Amino acid sequence: MSQKQLNIGFDIGSISINTIICTTDGKVIEEMPYYRHFGRTIEVCARILQQIENKYGRENIAKTAFTGTHGKTLAAELDTYFEIETTAQTKGLYKLMPEARSVISIGGHDSALLITKPSDGAFILEDFKLNEACAAGTGSFIDQQAERIYADFEEFNQIEDPQRRIETILMKFMEEGRTSNDPASVACRCTVFTKSDMIHLQNKGIPVKHIIAGLHDGVAKNFKSTLINNRDLLEPIAFVGGYASNGLARHSFEKILGKKVVVPNHYTSVGAYGTILSAIEKDEGKPAYSDQILGLKSSKAFKAVRTEPLTIELQPFAQCGEAVGLPERDGKIDAYMGYDIGSTTTKLVLITPEGRIIYKRYIPTEGQPVVAIKKALKNCIDTVDVSRVNVLGVGTTGSGREVANLFVGADDVVNEVTAHARGTTWFEPEVDTIFELGGQDAKYTSLGNGYVVDF
Repeated sequence: MSQKQLNIGFDIGSISINTIICTTDGKVIEEMPYYRHFGRTIEVCARILQQIENKYGRENIAKTAFTGTHGKTLAAELDTYFEIETTAQTKGLYKLMPEARSVISIGGHDSALLITKPSDGAFILEDFKLNEACAAGTGSFIDQQAERIYADFEEFNQIEDPQRRIETILMKFMEEGRTSNDPASVACRCTVFTKSDMIHLQNKGIPVKHIIAGLHDGVAKNFKSTLINNRDLLEPIAFVGGYASNGLARHSFEKILGKKVVVPNHYTSVGAYGTILSAIEKDEGKPAYSDQILGLKSSKAFKAVRTEPLTIELQPFAQCGEAVGLPERDGKIDAYMGYDIGSTTTKLVLITPEGRIIYKRYIPTEGQPVVAIKKALKNCIDTVDVSRVNVLGVGTTGSGREVANLFVGADDVVNEVTAHARGTTWFEPEVDTIFELGGQDAKYTSLGNGYVVDF
């Protein structure tokens, strides 16, 4: 290769770094693999550039350019070219798919609708709309839900490389979702509510495949209602960004929009391609090298803002009883068993009729309430001599109380507000206000004489 032919564009987003190499006339030489940076943007960017230097020669780098959420700071520190994402994407997409008229762009934390029109060898961005600060309906949220659903699968936990692990999980996630013929209804306007919806559906026993399919449909519906609104999208419709690699997502968009959606070549690196094309066209930007980027680790621009750790100064935590185990005397002990199957954790307790705690256990639910109940019960059997325990009754509460009831055959199924009030006043009879912060919701309860008067 002749000298000074490499022009390198970097799109450093919320979760990944996408890189493309092209000649001075804009011809793509190579698109580098999709790399998740896991917050280590400097190290991963330097590693990618080192790979390019090793393959093509450091001396052949003509210029570099950046775009993306984390690209601006890097470009400023390196004194090279930066382009905002929407402009970079329209620039790159015109080179890759000049016939596109509407663009669905979904990355790790951002989503956007771009309306394009060709003019003088480029796109005019006629209109665009971006998602709000909430990350609902973006790639990182899909990643989180896939990891949550398969958190207990040993086959995935054994994969040490974090990138290979999440990609393997996502393959399983999409594969299972594709088998659904009855997608569940999942609201995707807010990450917290979406996760709550999914957990409650799992706690009701809805098959995971239907929940996964419903999640992807929900993302498409949310995009349509918040960004497209009543607009009639002109075709062809391009689908770009990391989320476009998800075949289930493309299927959902086509189903919800009723139009064909096209994923162009280099769909994850459209922004990277566009920023380097702009740098070439404007004759701006300069070379950057892997050692330069690594040297930025000590720069003040990349120092994290830190705060003092939280401390308990005004009031210690109330003592809520320790599990004292079975008494040493012989004979059976009467006991009551309580289950709280929450959205994120499952609790099991054994108490005597006098309220003395014999056993308690707190474990993650991980979206699988029955599995969590079995784990808690097994730990109880391993910890306590259950042959000496005479269970007088079983109670269940929490979002998964009905599923728990079906599994354990409860004598009483109680809502969380009532259970919180009864448990709190047992330890602190004078309490008149309860604030409960759970895994997926928060509750305020007002008490009068130990009874719920408002919530």
